[in-house]
Amino acid sequence: MTKIAIIGAGRVATHLGRRMQEVGIPVSQVVSRTAAHAQALSEALGCAWTNRWEAVLPDADWVILAVKDDAIAQVAEQLAPFARRALATHTSGATPGAVLASYFPRHGVFYPLQTFSGDHVPDWDSTPVCIDANAEQDKQWLEQQAQRISRQVFRVNDTQRAWLHVSAVFANNFANHCFSIAEKILSEHNLPFDMLHPLMAETLQKALSASPAAVQTGPAARDDQETIHRHIAMLQAHPDWKELYEKMSESIQKPS
Repeated sequence: MTKIAIIGAGRVATHLGRRMQEVGIPVSQVVSRTAAHAQALSEALGCAWTNRWEAVLPDADWVILAVKDDAIAQVAEQLAPFARRALATHTSGATPGAVLASYFPRHGVFYPLQTFSGDHVPDWDSTPVCIDANAEQDKQWLEQQAQRISRQVFRVNDTQRAWLHVSAVFANNFANHCFSIAEKILSEHNLPFDMLHPLMAETLQKALSASPAAVQTGPAARDDQETIHRHIAMLQAHPDWKELYEKMSESIQKPS
């Protein structure tokens, strides 16, 4: 039996741990500095827990560092003396796998390309899982585990993964921020946000079925300067939104 320890008990750790349990990859231990969080996740996964680094399973085969990007190196340093023989991977898209090299001889990345929030369960079958490791044997083993979790498994090196993460910020975080601004604008004028739902759904569907650049519409795409200037004037009370509107419009109008 492979002994697996998940380090962390946040959103990524929770969703990944539950998916691993669902597909028959048992987690042996949850390790988190916050005892209440570690205990809660361990109960959901039916495994042991601890809030002390030195109590990590000494014979763990795989430790998954599902912690914030800026904590990966620090956690790895504190954990390594007690689990150095394990294959250590982190779940970050933006952090190089080599950040673990100083602490674990066997190291890599196990990165699910997905947004995790609350109790909403993502479609794991279609969620890309990106793997990498410093040894071919470990790459193959991580690939096998990833294929049980998702039908979309990719070998992605540090450089590729960094660019993938940048593109994901544009496609997810920035797009969602624009949705948030749209919701606030409608709220200020007593209009329901769900009026935009069909438009948002159609926009995403077109982007998924064709090149987004090929289906771009709107005032900037058709060089409708009169409408653009009118919108900018309307946004004077919100300078940040006005600036974003201007920058986005300029970007759309630039030759690709």
